[in-house]
Amino acid sequence: MTKNLTFARLTLALLALMVVPATVRGADFEITPFVGYTMGGELRDPASGAILDIDEQRDYAIALDINQTSDSQIELYYSRQQTRLKGGGGLFAGNPLFDLDIEYFHLGGTYGTGDGPVKPFVVGTIGATHFDPKEERLDSETKLSLSLGGGLKFRVTDRTGLRVEGRWFGTFFNGVREVFCADGSCRINVDGNVSSQVVVNAGLVIAF
Repeated sequence: MTKNLTFARLTLALLALMVVPATVRGADFEITPFVGYTMGGELRDPASGAILDIDEQRDYAIALDINQTSDSQIELYYSRQQTRLKGGGGLFAGNPLFDLDIEYFHLGGTYGTGDGPVKPFVVGTIGATHFDPKEERLDSETKLSLSLGGGLKFRVTDRTGLRVEGRWFGTFFNGVREVFCADGSCRINVDGNVSSQVVVNAGLVIAF
């Protein structure tokens, strides 16, 4: 059931990414489905001083890159990680608090030079991070986020290739805030401005 849900959501994301303005529909573009691994992500409860970790887990992502010049592209990016929030230190270290889905919805661009079969690139995007706790009655949270990264594209044929990359994602909480609330009470107080995650992805590039 979970795998079917993941596939359905990625399919819907792909369809959404393909709805681009008419002015760029005639441009060449690339679609890259990714499988990767997401690490990091830390919240802190100022009441107890406990550090809460986002568990390292596999992620699935998809990128639509619209060619603007031979070196630059506009990129729309979506990823989803099914993970859990757990105690990161002290007596309850490692104990899961609840399951948590994290989604990134981003817009930005890539820049890379080179005419050979291997092309290095850098990428930067901005958008939203959606936290969806899988505990009954807890509210989801959506926060501003950005990403910076880079990687390599390996051309296999004129229409296909491989892409490997690493990205840093920073999600902004703007100081101490209560999150994951239900019925007037909140499960966690967040102390800090930015929660960081690092993502390593590999995917198949399909050019149109």
